[in-house]
Amino acid sequence: MHLPWLRKKLSAQGCLGIELNHGRVWAVHRTDRGVINSFAPDFEEQGFDTLGAWLTEHQLTGIPVVVCMDAMRYELQLVEAPPVEEDELSAALSFRINEIVSERAAEKVLQAFPLPGDAYRGRMHMAFAAITDRAYLQEIVDFCREYELDLQQITINEMCTLNLLASVDRADSVAVLRLEANAGVIYLYRNGALYFTRQISLGTEDLGLSTLNVEEGGLMLEPNSRIDVLALELQRSMDYFESQLGLGAVEQLWVMQPDFVEITDALGEIEDRINTPVRLMSLESGFNRQEGEAPLTASLVMALGGALSYELAG
Repeated sequence: MHLPWLRKKLSAQGCLGIELNHGRVWAVHRTDRGVINSFAPDFEEQGFDTLGAWLTEHQLTGIPVVVCMDAMRYELQLVEAPPVEEDELSAALSFRINEIVSERAAEKVLQAFPLPGDAYRGRMHMAFAAITDRAYLQEIVDFCREYELDLQQITINEMCTLNLLASVDRADSVAVLRLEANAGVIYLYRNGALYFTRQISLGTEDLGLSTLNVEEGGLMLEPNSRIDVLALELQRSMDYFESQLGLGAVEQLWVMQPDFVEITDALGEIEDRINTPVRLMSLESGFNRQEGEAPLTASLVMALGGALSYELAG
């Protein structure tokens, strides 16, 4: 099964971006005006079927769609790049997939993309290999066929985030933090390319963000908060970017708004600990054209990142 996860931008009148996240399904309908509609599941809703009624209601049959895979359903490995052209990289690494994955290699699909040449001060040629189950890709294909969606791409979170950064012309080095309830991930980008990604083993519940409160002395976190641990994880990642990759200091940290928890009040606490400018990654003014007050939280933003694979016709 050939599915070009990282293909060039296409042209369309409108498109659908779908984000799969911890078993839940999110979607945005984007036109040349921006996001005109979105689907967000309830906290307990899971699976593709929760999206089906919304697609039918809004008559989105036949629309081009980009699907971002659930980060829990693929792994992204950093591997040594063989001496081949970029368009041959995936095929070359697929021949070595038995060396890259520990089991069931025949049931896996691999797509690769190189790190820029200045990573590791040019001493090593490395690539990211995104690996997922063939059966999982088939589930996505089957869903799109059932609802007559024009599946064009299956992509990954890292590429969706890169599309988002490109949409706001971020040419310098920036870290992006996404937090779930009990886990998180940090992505590090520079000059339009991904250089580093790292999983974090704590999330919003661990930080006590649901119990933030304001007292006379200012914002106070509950005693069980592990925000110092988060700051240490972030600092280690940014130090690696600067010293090991040799790419200089990270200039800003952007934090995605979690789907079910408000994080804005914690940004100052994070900034104080890492001594790096921290801001909320908000694309509301640039893209949200929905009626009502539905915000573009992290999963909808990732879906938008997939939809940004298109150059839309006016």
